[in-house]
Amino acid sequence: MLNIAEVSVRSAEKWGDRKFLIFEGKEITFSDFLHNVRKWQYYLESQNTCRGDIVACFSRNNPEVAYLWFALSFIGAVLSPYNFNLKPTEVSALAGDSNPKIIFTDTDLDLLSSVNTRVVRFQDVVLSGESQNVCETSPDDMCTLLYTSGTEDLPKGVMNTHLNWFSTMMSGIYDLDWTSHDTFLLSIPLYHVAGLYTMLGFLNAGGSVVLQAKPDIKEIELLIRKHGITYLIFPPTVYVGLSQMVNEPLESVRKCISFGAFLAPKQIEMIQRILPGVGWRNYYGLTEATPLGTSLSPEDFSLHPGSIGKPHINVSLRLVKDGGKDAPTGETGEIWIRGPSVARGYYHRIEQTARTFGEGWLRTGDLARRDEDGFLYFVDRKKDIIRTGGENVSSVEVEGETLKIGGIAEAAAVGLPHRYWGEAVTVFATARKGETLVPEKIIAELKGRLAGYKVPKKVIVLDSLPHNPSGKILKKELKKEFAGLYGDEE
Repeated sequence: MLNIAEVSVRSAEKWGDRKFLIFEGKEITFSDFLHNVRKWQYYLESQNTCRGDIVACFSRNNPEVAYLWFALSFIGAVLSPYNFNLKPTEVSALAGDSNPKIIFTDTDLDLLSSVNTRVVRFQDVVLSGESQNVCETSPDDMCTLLYTSGTEDLPKGVMNTHLNWFSTMMSGIYDLDWTSHDTFLLSIPLYHVAGLYTMLGFLNAGGSVVLQAKPDIKEIELLIRKHGITYLIFPPTVYVGLSQMVNEPLESVRKCISFGAFLAPKQIEMIQRILPGVGWRNYYGLTEATPLGTSLSPEDFSLHPGSIGKPHINVSLRLVKDGGKDAPTGETGEIWIRGPSVARGYYHRIEQTARTFGEGWLRTGDLARRDEDGFLYFVDRKKDIIRTGGENVSSVEVEGETLKIGGIAEAAAVGLPHRYWGEAVTVFATARKGETLVPEKIIAELKGRLAGYKVPKKVIVLDSLPHNPSGKILKKELKKEFAGLYGDEE
């Protein structure tokens, strides 16, 4: 038997009346958390929720989402949290794919009126008794069904198991230094694999979690100061946003993880002003690996700038060239991952599961190279490689060089349709507070840093770049909005 919900029992036994979860002024101890989970379990059982049932939620961050996850796990059922920014038709599509027994929400029921399943508001749930049942789940039983957007068609449901989550949870202690002395600010959405990972990880480690309903830079500063936050996990865009809004250092923060994009040296300079003395980690992972991969430790951060580090404790990793052979040191290959955190596959997607998870390895679609010391460097996602004039250009490399230029806060490089080049390298950039960017000057400086075919044909300065709720830049939105930028240009 292996059931992730038992973590809540052990944590309550070990840490009892210590604060675990803090949300909008309310403090919830480890014991309170377990009692609330058991009440939710009793309610779900009264609604005839059974082992193997899928139950969805469409909600901002709140404690009920966490209670729901562990209550479902005790039953042997599956949590499928939907992206709260989806439109009703998109929610209907996910519900049609997973056929949930119930969808719980914190929003107006009218917004989900088109969904062909039962919808219940969290605030309408009446909790009474506590269940003491524990389903004897097997390690390979599905625990969560997390939808990740793909380039081919509709989002794919990733089947993460109890074993996946257990192996990931242990990595948090060994690889990321999560301890009972930490207070973590959880702003990442709980429909995101990283949000669930950190909730579970700090429950297991005995740390405290300050839960934020949705990411907001001004509130992030207030919560850090009010609760003495010691640990932050954000993509670079959030750290950059903080550096431009915060005037005085955030002295309580001791540990930070950056994920989802390259954290450039110029950006680090900006951020260190408000986060002095912090131990930094770069992180690479994906939903299909729940979300393990690699990380760069604080002691290696300055020695190997730009590296995503080495594989996590439970991860075997290869870099594989197109012909199937391992890439030699210094050469680029696709990241393949194997280990107990790798998901079962995609829900109802037999062919895609075979392509991505075949032969015992997860083919990530991400490209990297390894140096002589074994440190990995992210090159690009295969789908983000820009193919221009017969050459392949790494968007990550172009972004990295662009971010070395003074005055730039964020940058995204994409390939846009071009009649002659096939795709034209195009950079979208935002300015730091109080700075003015001149596209021609940026291009001129990049000509001294990059080979000619890598230099952007155009630099577009915007007030802001599109981001998803966890802070990653949405390149596909830029590609869509500016698809006709070059028109019939020769």
